[in-house]
Amino acid sequence: MWKRKAVIGGNVGGIRLQVINRFNGFRVRTPEGAAIRTRYLLSHPWKMEKMGRNAREYVLENFLITGHLRRYMIMLISLDEQGETWEKWV
Repeated sequence: MWKRKAVIGGNVGGIRLQVINRFNGFRVRTPEGAAIRTRYLLSHPWKMEKMGRNAREYVLENFLITGHLRRYMIMLISLDEQGETWEKWV
């Protein structure tokens, strides 16, 4: 996903959190399903490219430490603007 590649993964465990079906890749249940989705992507390169771009953006927004730090800082700033002390949250 980081390398701007569409992903085909099993519909299990943590894959569900990473692969958003038909947005940044496909989740499949069987090897046959993986083959069908692979053929689909190979015959639709524009869709594969778009899913790859979406995959990269999804990683940037959801899985990098910089995104987590940004959300944490936004939370701290919003608490400070409300006149609350944020120390109790740390």
